[in-house]
Amino acid sequence: MAKAHFQGTFNRGKYLINIGLSLYLWEEDNITFVYSPALDITGYGMDEKEAKHSFEITLKEFVDYTHNKNTIFDELENLGWTVNRKKKRIHAPDIEELKIDNDTFRNILKRGNVRQENKNIELALA
Repeated sequence: MAKAHFQGTFNRGKYLINIGLSLYLWEEDNITFVYSPALDITGYGMDEKEAKHSFEITLKEFVDYTHNKNTIFDELENLGWTVNRKKKRIHAPDIEELKIDNDTFRNILKRGNVRQENKNIELALA
């Protein structure tokens, strides 16, 4: 698999969270998909640029919704992240943990045309 990454910054609050995400890209029926197993979200489009833009929108919606509902830390914990609420630190699950816990991710990895990209993102939370 080739390597790459997702980067983004969300400035909405007093806490800034930096995380790295591994993204997995593939094409199916002339549609390009971008998937983050750590957040279990997907973007898609007619080409890679459109798929990544779709992923960014989906990520922004995920962050906005969970932040506004004050459930972002709960949701990250449900996705296998380690969360230290007192120190406002989070750590994504590693790839091996995701392979064990995430059926969708395992099925994606079975495809022959999947490549990996790594991205750093910053999330600002109030």
